[in-house]
Amino acid sequence: SRASSSDPPLIAAQPPSRLPPATMTRRSGSLGGSALRAAAAAAAAGCCGCAAVGVDKHEIKVSGWPDMASKVPLSTGIISGSTIFASGMAGYDMKTMKLVPGGIQNETKQALSLIKQIVEAGGSDMAHVSDCHVYLKDIRDFSAMNEVYGDFFPKPRPTRVAFEVPSLAGPAAVEIQCFASLPAATRAEVVVPGWPDMTAKYPFSSAITAGHAIFVSGFPGVDMHAGKLVEGGVEAETKQSLANIREVLLAAGSDESHIVNCAVYLKDIADFAAVNGAYRAFFGKPFPARVAMQVGALAGGASVEIQCSAVLPEAGPPKQIVVPGWPDMSGKLPFSSGIAANGFLFASGLAGFDMQTMKLVPGGVQNQTRKTLESLQEVVRAGGASMDDVVACAVYLQDMKDFAAMNEVYKTFFTKPAPARVATQVAGLIAGASVEIQCTVAIEVSPPMDGSQVVIV
Repeated sequence: SRASSSDPPLIAAQPPSRLPPATMTRRSGSLGGSALRAAAAAAAAGCCGCAAVGVDKHEIKVSGWPDMASKVPLSTGIISGSTIFASGMAGYDMKTMKLVPGGIQNETKQALSLIKQIVEAGGSDMAHVSDCHVYLKDIRDFSAMNEVYGDFFPKPRPTRVAFEVPSLAGPAAVEIQCFASLPAATRAEVVVPGWPDMTAKYPFSSAITAGHAIFVSGFPGVDMHAGKLVEGGVEAETKQSLANIREVLLAAGSDESHIVNCAVYLKDIADFAAVNGAYRAFFGKPFPARVAMQVGALAGGASVEIQCSAVLPEAGPPKQIVVPGWPDMSGKLPFSSGIAANGFLFASGLAGFDMQTMKLVPGGVQNQTRKTLESLQEVVRAGGASMDDVVACAVYLQDMKDFAAMNEVYKTFFTKPAPARVATQVAGLIAGASVEIQCTVAIEVSPPMDGSQVVIV
């Protein structure tokens, strides 16, 4: 089913090579005419920019929408290769910039209508959305949100994670961020043999493949055969969550060695060490990139939920990004600073730590934001890219009151078009940090390399 006729008018889908200048903006200097044609051909082939010279990054603009970049340092959408990155959208009327009345269901409907307009302006449609993140101000709205959410996506629906956060920007009750693929990219649902079909009860797929990418839904520690949360506490739940992810990847034709990025959502940050013990035992080196935080609440009373993305073996092995001069953190924390795979660099969530002393910098949220983005810049450069190549970021704040102060610093690190972005308050960050930022970066696709480590001095 589709949104009703009362929704705002939608922009007709157009292939990216025929989008008018007002709809898609090329980053100045990133691609010449022949390279742009090569990138479009590669994207049409579902090849994530593999024929491109330089980095393929374009801004998506929706006709009739105000220029939000003048107020908030983000693009409504970015397209790179065959992937569309939409910014987080809440239930605002884009003409009046006021929240729609009527509560959670109307806000969900409006947020997804906006996502739909972005995706269609990027030359795709809701049938090609691969993955979504749903941030709820109150987990009790989960069922009401689901009733509306499912109507926007034909089966197989995208993967998803949904959880409660203490606060969103403004008075919104829900914010949704989605990623999509261009229609030419091969997209398929991953079905795990022996698992019950949950799609009739919940409006998401366990996993979706899009091109060489694999998107996996967030999994709590539920035994998928028994349909119950495992007993034994957070460590047992972590083991079960990761076992579920392994089953999904095997069904997709991949495995945990091809995981590039994970997000760990905790009900209580005090469980961080216990989760890390089980998490470390699951992965071999190099560890995936990762972000971890305490959220307001998880669905079903779980203590932990983990969401990962991976690549098919045809994409080649993921490459670890090592920043010269940084200490080897993998001995203490089971993640890599960054992982390069399938035309993207996945940077781990970073906070305002001095990477030599491993202490938070003093001076509050602005100094921490600056240090966080300086560290991100080092990871990006170690991967052979620049901050101009960042396509999407997630900003997690300890206090939403710091939103404006964070933005003042954040905007100085990015030229236009700024990355797509979502920003929320979370219930807790590691070591009392005020802000943590995780980003995805477009990189040039090079021939497969031997080994699993990239060190660029």
